[in-house]
Amino acid sequence: MSFFNSEKLQTAQKANLDLLQQISGKVFASVEQLSQLQFKALRDSTEEHFEGVRKLLAVRDPQGFAELQASFTQPSAQTERLAEFNRQVQALIVGTQSDIAKLTSSQVEAGTQQVQEFVETISKNAPAGSEPVVAAFKSSLANAGTAFESAQKAVKQASEAAQSNFEAATAAAAKAAPEASAKATSGNK
Repeated sequence: MSFFNSEKLQTAQKANLDLLQQISGKVFASVEQLSQLQFKALRDSTEEHFEGVRKLLAVRDPQGFAELQASFTQPSAQTERLAEFNRQVQALIVGTQSDIAKLTSSQVEAGTQQVQEFVETISKNAPAGSEPVVAAFKSSLANAGTAFESAQKAVKQASEAAQSNFEAATAAAAKAAPEASAKATSGNK
């Protein structure tokens, strides 16, 4: 009597391969999006620096230089761009993590079901007197499932907490930028 069903094993292997391909696709797509964000930020930063040099070359007197210098100390535009870049990166990370979690969750459920079926098959064919061992094995399996679910919930809560902390920090930075700009402008007068 065989406890292993080769067709189920082959189906599980194919499902795992498909899952790995889907996860790889998500990761590559996310890396591509991150590269595009970084490239755009670099291009915008370079253009800003060239514009600053153009303005500097256009200065003809000390008053114009002082005004130009004061405009460089105003962090609001730079801070807002950085905050927006960070928001986009954070959204990309959270989205990728969520997509991968959804993909793996369904696969873990299918795997758990297969293991439970296997345990049931073994328990039905176990010799007399082995009931305590089978019960202990089933209990261990149930405990492992509970631990996995708890870990998933903890990861989800940690992710949500990190997202809310990031949003709060971004909001605080956005609020602080105009105040710092106002202080810098009033200090130069």
